[in-house]
Amino acid sequence: MKLVLLRHGEAGFDAISDEQRSLTANGRLRLEQMLEQHCGLLDDVERAVHSPYLRTCQTAELVNQYRETELQALSLLTPESSAAAVIEWLALQPDQALLLVTHQPLIGNLVSLLCEGDLSRPEPMLPGAMAVIELEFLAAGLGRLQMQVR
Repeated sequence: MKLVLLRHGEAGFDAISDEQRSLTANGRLRLEQMLEQHCGLLDDVERAVHSPYLRTCQTAELVNQYRETELQALSLLTPESSAAAVIEWLALQPDQALLLVTHQPLIGNLVSLLCEGDLSRPEPMLPGAMAVIELEFLAAGLGRLQMQVR
């Protein structure tokens, strides 16, 4: 399985709740620039699963402009979700290549758990950062970080 992890773009702080924070103009621009340069990493991705928060929905929609995919919201991808629970969910998915659009600290914990086997060194992924992980078998510690784009 090829797993592409994308942290949402830069978001503002002027919303009523964390769930309603939207991408800033700078966040959109930086995402567009990154996607223009690296959209080839998404060539075999057919589905983008994102958290239901506004900024991840907007990020997934931007991705869809560069690589048309099926978009799906999943409450399991919110900031404080368990990386282990996400891995359990991933094990049930039929996709050969999947994009997850999510938040810190979840995304950093996923990279750490998949590639290192534990949560001792979460990956410090900034807004708009993308990581590509290859997994022959979906389990903690068995992933190989192929590329990270910041």
